[in-house]
Amino acid sequence: SVYKNRESIASIDIMVKAIKYWLTNFDTMYENGKGLYLFSNTKGSGKTRMAVSLANELIENKNVPVKFATSMQIIDEIKATWDKNSTSTEHRLIDELVTTEILIIDDFGTEEVKGWISDRFYSIINGRYIEKKPTIFTSNLSIDNLDYDSRITNRIKEMCYVIPFPEESVREHIADQNKKELLEGIKS
Repeated sequence: SVYKNRESIASIDIMVKAIKYWLTNFDTMYENGKGLYLFSNTKGSGKTRMAVSLANELIENKNVPVKFATSMQIIDEIKATWDKNSTSTEHRLIDELVTTEILIIDDFGTEEVKGWISDRFYSIINGRYIEKKPTIFTSNLSIDNLDYDSRITNRIKEMCYVIPFPEESVREHIADQNKKELLEGIKS
């Protein structure tokens, strides 16, 4: 009900069915390491909200641990391990990201891809691929438009169902509604 454009309303029905299929068959998805790649070029289209809802569903109803982090948080955590006073190591952090039951990487592809960043994400994604650990990605880019090389993108294509979100910002609709509520409230 949050989408207004006719095209968005038509596509959201298919998207919701695909996500429900993944959830309904979660045991098989988990066993096969099958995750989701949720993308839309439009910021505010509902990708992160859906990923958070999926995390809550998996935690509450499937009793599965979930780690949620933006790609920039992961990069910052890796950098923090380089500090000589750090109590964590890069190897331990990457191992935790590889072995966590479900990993959600939000805003994947927003980072500037440097060689070391690509190497670390390759280690994480390849490790999860080998271990058959489901990963959920959200991104403003289709897999083919990511700046990562094919070692990463091919693994994501194989290990995830790719689900395009509508090219419509629900945040803008919510902001408009908030403005209307405020104006109505101060008129009283």
